[in-house]
Amino acid sequence: MSEDAVETKFIRFERALPWQVREAVANVPLAYVPLGALEWHGEHAALGLDGIKAQYICEQAARRTGGVLFPVVQWGAFHTMPFPFTPRYSRWAMKRLVRRTLNYLADWGFRAVVLLTGHYPLAQIVLVRRECRRIARQRGIAALGIPEQALALDIGYLGDHAAKWETSLLMAIEPLLVDLAQLPDDTGSLWPRAKRHGIYGICPKKHAAAQLGRHALDLIVERLAAAATRLLAERNSDAAEEIYRAHEEAFRHPLAAGRRALGTESNWEVIRFSIRSILRMRHL
Repeated sequence: MSEDAVETKFIRFERALPWQVREAVANVPLAYVPLGALEWHGEHAALGLDGIKAQYICEQAARRTGGVLFPVVQWGAFHTMPFPFTPRYSRWAMKRLVRRTLNYLADWGFRAVVLLTGHYPLAQIVLVRRECRRIARQRGIAALGIPEQALALDIGYLGDHAAKWETSLLMAIEPLLVDLAQLPDDTGSLWPRAKRHGIYGICPKKHAAAQLGRHALDLIVERLAAAATRLLAERNSDAAEEIYRAHEEAFRHPLAAGRRALGTESNWEVIRFSIRSILRMRHL
């Protein structure tokens, strides 16, 4: 968290007494719900990376805005990678979990909700966005459902898996959870790197750095806190819709976005990588 950030009181739901939750909802009816996954992130990074970063980002934003921080949801992720120590669940199970969770939060009196997913296959991004729009429409509460990279697109973070960006974030959050010595000096080209090492994106061995992760985290936390503050103050989801539009715009030209995210100048390499990734997932 940057030195000029003002820390505000928040509570952790699982550690709170009922009267504390009631008081928090009465004063700052804002909920942060981080979503993660238990998923292989190469030999070099912790299996809970997705949830660790989502929990950290939500906590740092809550320190600025106040409200209630809920525990990260690690089990239940779908479209996880085909590697060891990686459970897979159905999309429909996650949809039911997210929908019911949002309904509970509305029932309990929350007027603004941030649903931050650190696990972000396209289907999950669509799911959290759609469910947040649904709760806003049906229950009249402001809601934002995004992956963290939606708040750092302008610095080149378009999303990856166990690669330059995710590894850098974890290095900044908890350095002991990253061990780049577990990777060979040369992780190979794009597809071999993904197939052999579970790294989908730019090689972390050569390009990940805690300083890069800290820069991205500070930016994401600042923007998330600002968006959450608007959600609560305006009692609508205009701030969420602005973020959604910016995210869609960043991927309006898929090949250009793919080249940037994967660190290649070749359209053909992006296409081949995408096809191979899709076919591999379908064979599971």
